[in-house]
Amino acid sequence: RLGLCAALADRGVIAHGRSGLNVWIPVPDEAVAMTALFAAGWAAAPGARFRIRGTAGLRITIAELAPTDVDALADAVAAAVRGSGRASV
Repeated sequence: RLGLCAALADRGVIAHGRSGLNVWIPVPDEAVAMTALFAAGWAAAPGARFRIRGTAGLRITIAELAPTDVDALADAVAAAVRGSGRASV
């Protein structure tokens, strides 16, 4: 979790994940970001079902993420976030 959050930060993407097996990534448009990630071979959950109110986001579970895949996932997330309307943070 910490490795993915750090890799995303290196790419200018804000990510949260203080504990557990999930990382939360705020995005302007969940559908656009999810579609881009899926096209790149990654799956994420839309954040809408995990929040009562607040900003849109993606929930990525890292339970089976191999350390060797962190950079590839971070690259895909960064591209998906840019494609959903936010260049960098």
